[in-house]
Amino acid sequence: MTTCDTTPFAVRAQRSGTRFVVTCQGEMDMTTCEVFFAAVLPGITDTATDRVQVDLAEVTFLSASGLRTLLLLLCAAHRNGKSFDLHHLRPPVRRVLDLFGYTTFKAGLVWEATMSPEGRRH
Repeated sequence: MTTCDTTPFAVRAQRSGTRFVVTCQGEMDMTTCEVFFAAVLPGITDTATDRVQVDLAEVTFLSASGLRTLLLLLCAAHRNGKSFDLHHLRPPVRRVLDLFGYTTFKAGLVWEATMSPEGRRH
């Protein structure tokens, strides 16, 4: 288990079988995104994992920088053949994700990988 703490944000990462589970607490903004990214990336690059799950139950704020970091990690997971899922979203965090089309973007990556002629060639 890895723990990285900065005020007002904390992130814990742990591998459990083929899952890499990340639990966050606090505000995800431009001052904390680097810590979050550094905690999640090992799960994406670990060949023993196939799923990265991020628990955002205790995240109270998500800035544009936080959203950008989530999108970068989603794309990295996709490129590495891993699923990347967000769990336990608070309404304010879900609203930011919905307003900026996170779910639509993720669905687009899945469609590209499975349905598009270009995606099937990779």
